[in-house]
Parts: sequence; structure tokens; C-alpha cells
Amino acid sequence: MGHGRQVLAAGGLSYAQSVLGSGRVRRALVAGSAARVLCECSRTAEMVVVGCRGYSELSGLRLGSVSWQVAGHAAGRVVVVRGRWRPVNEARGPVVAGVDGSPASQAALSFAFEEAALRDVPLVALCALADAPGVLGGAREMEEHFSQLMIAEEKEHPEITVLRQVAVGPPCRALLAAASEAQMLVVGCHGRGGVKGMSLGSVAQAMLHHSPCPVGVVHPHAK
Repeated sequence: MGHGRQVLAAGGLSYAQSVLGSGRVRRALVAGSAARVLCECSRTAEMVVVGCRGYSELSGLRLGSVSWQVAGHAAGRVVVVRGRWRPVNEARGPVVAGVDGSPASQAALSFAFEEAALRDVPLVALCALADAPGVLGGAREMEEHFSQLMIAEEKEHPEITVLRQVAVGPPCRALLAAASEAQMLVVGCHGRGGVKGMSLGSVAQAMLHHSPCPVGVVHPHAK
């Protein structure tokens, strides 16, 4: 517990209070596994935010064990801060959302709209057709569903400038390219082609390891 007190005293608590005010910040010093405690807290939280790796992680490691476990097993919305940090309202890069029509990606799109509104920046909604169902006309069906979904969401958020992108090819490549100038990248925990029971799909895993900016991973039951 002594180390925890040192971490709080070293700047975490004072920084949060300087941004939000002391009345809106609550300190919690809890014994136990960091990942387990954070996952438990996520059940009643709006979101959980973690760094990409902690003090004790190996040099060169792209994603720490706590970040990995929280992103895969927490409830609702998880943001893993990696790459360059851009304070809200101090940069004009967009928020990028990966959309494939799955329940998780629809929850991610809702979160992305909220973040774009908070930051007063455009939203880039990207649909990659490489993961379309392996049937004749699957890509067309996926693109039509994407268009219908975006029409409905844009009506709900008329104040947000939306840039739609449809990419042909691997979704990871398209998302990383779109995220190159983004403030934040948001994806669902797994897509429509994910293996049942898998906590994180291949695209979410790749974004957590390689994104140049903070990554939001959203589970379908997000608030």
C-alpha cells in the first residue's frame, strides 16, 4: 500500500484535481490485482482509462499485462492511452471509429460520437470491406448496412461533422492509416467475424498494440 500512496502523492491525484477540481476527484487505495480491481470498478463506471504499460513492464513492450486484461475483460468502455497525447480542445485531429455492423462496433460508434462532440472535432467513420461475409454480394450488403447506420446516427448528432470512409482491404491497415492524425481511435471489442466467446478480436488486438493514438475499446453492453 505504501507504493500506492507514493504514486498518488507523486502527481496523479494533484493532476486530476487541477483539471476537475478537488470536489470531483475521489481517491481510492485498494489492495489486490490491478486488473481485477479495475475490471470490478468498470461494472459501475462510465469508462476505465489506463496507460499502455506500467512501471514494471519490460522495455519495448507495446502493451502491458494490466492494460491487456482490462481491455479484454472490463465491462463497457475502456480507453488505453498510447501514442501521442493530445489534450481535449487543444488539437484538431478527428476521432476515428471502426464500423462493421456488429453490436460492439455500433456501441463503439455511439462512444465515438460522444467523444467527437466533447472535443468539438469531426468524426471519421470507417468501414473496411475485407471482413464482409464470404458470400456473393456480402461486401455490398455490408456497405449498405454501413450507409443506413450512418444516416440514422447522423440524424441523432447533427452538430457533428461526419466523414465516411469505405475501404477495400484489411481493416487494420485502413484503421491505422486513418488514425495517423487522430486524437482517438474507437473500435468494438470484436467484430462480426469474431470467434464466439473471444474477449478481443484480431482488429481490436492490433489497434491496442499498434495505434499511434489512444484507443477506445467498447463492449456491446457499454452505457
